[in-house]
Amino acid sequence: MRNSFLTLISLALLLSCSKEETSTSAPPPAYQTLHTEKTLGAFFQLQHDGEHFIVSSVHQGGAAPGAQLFREGQKDPVILKKRVHLQKDLHLWTYDQKTLSPDKALIYHPDTDLKKGDRIFILNRGQKIPATIMAEAQGEQFRYSYKTDAPFPAGGMSGSPVYLPRTGSVVGVLQTANDKLAANFGGFEKLELP
Repeated sequence: MRNSFLTLISLALLLSCSKEETSTSAPPPAYQTLHTEKTLGAFFQLQHDGEHFIVSSVHQGGAAPGAQLFREGQKDPVILKKRVHLQKDLHLWTYDQKTLSPDKALIYHPDTDLKKGDRIFILNRGQKIPATIMAEAQGEQFRYSYKTDAPFPAGGMSGSPVYLPRTGSVVGVLQTANDKLAANFGGFEKLELP
């Protein structure tokens, strides 16, 4: 009986340790988004399945073959080549990889479940804006809603990456905010890549 009890305790400890090792909570990286010279919205670099892409929201404009994107302090542009994925209000582009190092790309993990209460970060120009998912996308509503911990200036933030520390990956693209100067609520579209 005593050996059975010790075996159960050992098994429970082993399972709890292996569960802890497989869970992730990666802090948000400092990330510099890219921008065109004419539009206010943001673009970002994403790594998915060994390939690299540029992501942005459709509504902000500025994404077209040959469009030039700049990272703050960068003189040479990143050149967009071809759109390879389109959702409701976000798209992915290939780009001239000689113009942007892959070491700054944000990682994407497919099949990530998002739920109400998840902690996220909005990343733009080095900012890490903490927020909480308030509602999941349902039916015709394709955006998840978020509430930030504190108001932030949202003008020009469309297209910013939404980062999930639980998985250490980018999960969406910022779409809306309730105020250009002091936003505390808005929506983002989840990336749904194969």
